[in-house]
Amino acid sequence: MADLLVEKHGTTTVFTINRPDRMNAVGGSVMADLTAGLREFEADPAQYVAIITAVGEKAFCSGFDLKDMVAADAGTALPVSPGPDIAGIAACEKVTIAAVNGLAIAGGMEIAISCDIRIASENAWFGVFEPKRGFMAGVAVNVLPRLMPMGAVMDLMLSGDRLSAEDAHRLGLVQRVVPAEKLLETALEKAEMIGRNSQPAVWGTKKVLKFWRDALLAEQQRYYEAVIHRVMLSGDMHEGPRAFAEKREPQFGNQWPNPFDRI
Repeated sequence: MADLLVEKHGTTTVFTINRPDRMNAVGGSVMADLTAGLREFEADPAQYVAIITAVGEKAFCSGFDLKDMVAADAGTALPVSPGPDIAGIAACEKVTIAAVNGLAIAGGMEIAISCDIRIASENAWFGVFEPKRGFMAGVAVNVLPRLMPMGAVMDLMLSGDRLSAEDAHRLGLVQRVVPAEKLLETALEKAEMIGRNSQPAVWGTKKVLKFWRDALLAEQQRYYEAVIHRVMLSGDMHEGPRAFAEKREPQFGNQWPNPFDRI
């Protein structure tokens, strides 16, 4: 069965992550299919809004599949975001909506915040768990401070705590919280509302709003790249995924190698 389901509802394309046995983690063909699907959506003049959601009520997306990384010995190539975007969602010039049906953590949180609008079910919750696994969030560290108050972002990202749908709504991250059975219906209603507007006007409005939101984002991304390469030297980015795959607490070294040891 396909890892990503694609359906068209009038002028709206719905992308549904379909890996419920892996908590809808980004693995298999999800990333490639979503990237290609969004390109096709953007090129289709009859499609105005994209909705990204997932199968079930437990998980929207649990992020990158750490078990797959360990199995492929990917500890030496853990994802370093080449830009503050996932699968071209943020770069899409048409409107994107995340219909968050369950937990959205790590890369799942980043898929949601790459979208323009977030609608969550009552049982949804959010988390930036990368520090629990020994590495840094890519998109979230750059984008989340632009969507929520800085203190709330610091609390969430440094502690690895959970953010409920209600608190996400209170802090402005989520625009609406609805019962689980009403989630897709509500997202489709919002998409239809957007679709009734002048699409050139919608495009232009989004372009200007994104210019403000993304101001100095390229400079911040370069700083992120410099910092994460130092974090990688700690070795904790290897230990975190292994510990997760082995179902044990990680044993972090919490230190960097001394560059003078080789002299």
